[in-house]
Amino acid sequence: MRNIAGLLFLAGLLFIASFAVAGDEGSPSIKASISKRRIFVGDRILYKTRIISKDDIEIEFPKFKDSKIGDCEIKDSGRSVNRSIFGQRTYVNWLDLTSYYVGKRTIPSIEIKYRKKGEGREAQLKTAELIFTVETVLPRGMKLTDIKDIKGILYPFSPLGLIIWAMVSLIVLWLLVRFILKIIFKKAAAKFPHEIALEEIKEAGKQFAAGGGVKEYYVRISDAVRRYIETVFSLKAPEMTTQEFLTSLGSSKLSTAYKELLKIFMEACDLVKFAKYTPARTDMESVFDTASKFIEETKEIYMNPAPSKVICNIKV
Repeated sequence: MRNIAGLLFLAGLLFIASFAVAGDEGSPSIKASISKRRIFVGDRILYKTRIISKDDIEIEFPKFKDSKIGDCEIKDSGRSVNRSIFGQRTYVNWLDLTSYYVGKRTIPSIEIKYRKKGEGREAQLKTAELIFTVETVLPRGMKLTDIKDIKGILYPFSPLGLIIWAMVSLIVLWLLVRFILKIIFKKAAAKFPHEIALEEIKEAGKQFAAGGGVKEYYVRISDAVRRYIETVFSLKAPEMTTQEFLTSLGSSKLSTAYKELLKIFMEACDLVKFAKYTPARTDMESVFDTASKFIEETKEIYMNPAPSKVICNIKV
């Protein structure tokens, strides 16, 4: 009996609940709520709008301009639909809000349009206003003053210091460029005429030792001596024949010993260059030694006025 009475009582409660849900003529009900009544500046608050209906309805939630509702900013949003075992439908629309204004804030009333599916007639539901408080995070008693304007550009140097720094940088750069250019375009140190002539004679000897021809050996040594004489004694030796050259020696400041030496030297070279004479090894060494010795001794003419004696050992 007790079980039957319990079941009857439970059935009665369910009947009353289903009747209450249906409401007046089946109209849906609406309720708005917030998750907190007091927040700090910048904190989030959840604002929910619930619509309960026994019918399947289409709901048009309002669109908020600039993502704001009242003094609150909308950071996120969403919606869902739930259905109970009794056929009751709950439509939930939620907004994640925040506010940066201290004091009491009001979420205004909003109108929501709805209609039953398959019907064209629209109806409206309206939420109630909700109030919450936004508190400051500043310590008690501290007053918030106006924010100061930004300052101008902060220079690491004063104008005068900047000018000095720029001038020093330019001077250092100029010295660096000058040093680099000096290294790149550095000219070889000028050589004396006798140094150039001796190098040319040595090169002729090296070329002959490496397999060069006898005639070429004599030509290179003869030309080295002629260019040396032209530079030191102002005689156009390279452009003259041997006879013209020997004749021009008469007016030069060379001593008789040097003139005789050059006469023997030039004639010995001409025998090989033009008469196809084949010199002995000792003759070739003698020509090399005599040319080198003539240059070494006659360099004193422009480096030291006192002339030296020359010993001639050329064999023809």
